[in-house]
Amino acid sequence: MPSQTRALFELTRLHWFPVGCDFMFWPFGWASLSAAYRLALPVNEVIKTTLFFALLAILVHSAGCVLNDMLDCDLDRKVERSRGRPIASGVVSRTKASMLLAVLITALFYLFSTCGTKAFTLGVVAFPVCIATYPLMKRWMNWPSLFLGFASSWAVPGTWVAMTDHYNLGIILNIAIASCCWTCIYDTIYACQDIKDDEKAGVKSMPVHLGKAIRPVLTLFDATFFACLLWAGYLNDQRLPFYMMSVLTPFLLCLWHIWSFDHNDPRDCWKTFTAGRHGGAMVCVGLIVDHHFKLLSNAG
Repeated sequence: MPSQTRALFELTRLHWFPVGCDFMFWPFGWASLSAAYRLALPVNEVIKTTLFFALLAILVHSAGCVLNDMLDCDLDRKVERSRGRPIASGVVSRTKASMLLAVLITALFYLFSTCGTKAFTLGVVAFPVCIATYPLMKRWMNWPSLFLGFASSWAVPGTWVAMTDHYNLGIILNIAIASCCWTCIYDTIYACQDIKDDEKAGVKSMPVHLGKAIRPVLTLFDATFFACLLWAGYLNDQRLPFYMMSVLTPFLLCLWHIWSFDHNDPRDCWKTFTAGRHGGAMVCVGLIVDHHFKLLSNAG
């Protein structure tokens, strides 16, 4: 692959695929599969909608990464792990990055436009308000990972409305909070890779701000994830497979990660961050299994 093309590819972080894209997919996946369960959609429809929202998540993640690198190139040069990124290293110009971002945003809004007026409106609001402002949060607040959780969880109401054409605030709010907490936990673990460099560069981050309190605080987020997903399941009339596979298992896995990872070891932080995808996937698996049994019950 030519170096310039390769650099643009790396700018989107797609060379890490599925790492990163999958974390962006969880809010879409959890909401779409919950809605599919509520509507008792046939399997072929579930597959089609899941693939659609997976593509949407990939584009959102890619666009967010390009924008992040454009805004953060000066800070990236001060951090060991990020100074080799395409824009920070000078391999890709801001002009070319802007052109790539324009293509990604155009594709995004086209996909949003196929989801109905309500979902499209939420999508139009979400990108500038949430995704576009996240890279700036590390300059303004000590909790940028929490803001990222909020930003990515904006996908929940849009996805739910796109599939059901109505707002169920109880289910939407609880899935969104659960997603926000999950994202915040693993983005904080990810940010632990750069604690020393962030302190030197004056970059705000949750690991720098929390210090020794990082494990108790992340445990509180995990408990909130558990409670909200549990309540969302109750409101959505979920059954035992959901509670065991989508709620309890990810909660325990996340708890183990929080108390076992070495926040002073960048390699272990990366390993734990990537391992978080297994818990996120389990939420989806539990929803799929529960959906399967619901269809069997309806058929009987």
